[in-house]
Amino acid sequence: MVKDFYYNIVNGLDVKENLLSLKETLKTPIKGSRERDALLLILSGDYSVFAELLKNEDPKIRKNTAIVLGILGVQDNIDILYEAYTTDTVMYNKASYVEAMRKIGYEKYKDNLKARFDELKKMPVDDENRKHVIDEMKQLIKIFGNGKLTFNGFSLENECIFTTNRNHKNVTADQLKKYPHKDFPSGIIFKTKSLEDVIHIRTYDELLFVPQGIRVVSTDPKTAAKELFDAGIKEYIFKRVLIKGDEAEQKSGYRVNFRTELRTKDKQKAADFAKKFSGELEVLTNWELSNSVSDYDVEIRFVENSSDKLIVLIKFCILKDDRFTYRRETIASTIKPYVAATLMQLAKPYLKGNATVLDPFCGVGTMLAERELAVNAKRYYGIDIFGEAVKKAEVNLKSAGVLKKTDLVNKDFFEFKSSHLFDEIITDMPFVTDQKSLFDIEKIYEAFFDKADELLDKKAVIIMYSRNPEFVKEYYHLSNCVIKEKFEISKKDNSYLFILVR
Repeated sequence: MVKDFYYNIVNGLDVKENLLSLKETLKTPIKGSRERDALLLILSGDYSVFAELLKNEDPKIRKNTAIVLGILGVQDNIDILYEAYTTDTVMYNKASYVEAMRKIGYEKYKDNLKARFDELKKMPVDDENRKHVIDEMKQLIKIFGNGKLTFNGFSLENECIFTTNRNHKNVTADQLKKYPHKDFPSGIIFKTKSLEDVIHIRTYDELLFVPQGIRVVSTDPKTAAKELFDAGIKEYIFKRVLIKGDEAEQKSGYRVNFRTELRTKDKQKAADFAKKFSGELEVLTNWELSNSVSDYDVEIRFVENSSDKLIVLIKFCILKDDRFTYRRETIASTIKPYVAATLMQLAKPYLKGNATVLDPFCGVGTMLAERELAVNAKRYYGIDIFGEAVKKAEVNLKSAGVLKKTDLVNKDFFEFKSSHLFDEIITDMPFVTDQKSLFDIEKIYEAFFDKADELLDKKAVIIMYSRNPEFVKEYYHLSNCVIKEKFEISKKDNSYLFILVR
């Protein structure tokens, strides 16, 4: 295919169209790499056709030629690309030249590119050149990027939000008694100068920061960027980051990569807002805050509120979260660890020290790990019919330091036999999926409670996370237990935590 496109270009036939087709073919995932190898074989080191195309009067031909040369990735083309970059007066082509040089090796011209980078930072940006300056700067920033950034704001006064289960914010609030705190729609908002003392709390999902000086901004993206900039968002972020690198590099200044997210149901609105806001903030901060959709240090998040304003929140993605590092393996149906931790805190008054605990649908072991972290038990038994889950549970529980007192069994729970009785069953019950119908789930509940009666000791307890409370109410009596407490976890998911005792 590339052979035809290339020879049509050589013979001057529909050059623009064939070059475009050549570029699109080379960019095709998987197939493109094969076509690239085929074209390199045809070229045999002769790139004179592309050198001439870089001089073509049509700027789109020059732009697509640069992209093709970047994909081919041949170092020998660096000189013709750099010459085209410096002589082409069309601004929208510049980013493509830089990207191509970045891909094939730019070291020869690094000093020149750094000079261009510094020049662009001083260039006045207006509505006419804004997009092209931003695009070129993005490519140059990828060359002159930072060392690795780390979070450096633990001892500063921080106003933060722990996002939590909305129905049980008190579980997290109770662990923040030493710090000023109050309810927030999605969790708990608090202030601290000792962030390291609270980030270990296990019952929150995300840690978000409320920037000083401004809480809400306009829904217009450019206005929002100006409001944040004027309120000192750059200074706020830079106070909380530290670069790993030599002292000279730090003195010369560095950039923080950020992404923008608008939380709204309208995906197109969110995408448009993020693009316009990010570009404006880059220009206002002279690219010291640099937008990146994949490799970012900070997320600037906006949440719609009822007053036609946007709430501003900051997430420092460089702030390491070590709470759930034991969970190295997951499967699709795995419970979120902060949810499991919340369940264990709710159930804590019923968890017995020195107990023998059974999880009949253990998955990758998250419930067992969080049970141990809440209250130490004597022995654990984890059962799952899914062999891959059991293997992953072994990895996770070893990492959590619980494997030595855990027996993992790859077996159907309803075929499991035990010579001794259990003090406690904890379980995240199966739920409706593509593989399991509502009828299947009902039968599992019925069989579970019947089997539990066989396995539980006197005064035993069942800690059950369920998305089908109707089946709990229908069949719990088969276990000879009573429902002691019921906690609604999520109305949307119809999920509940049941505490059943004998």
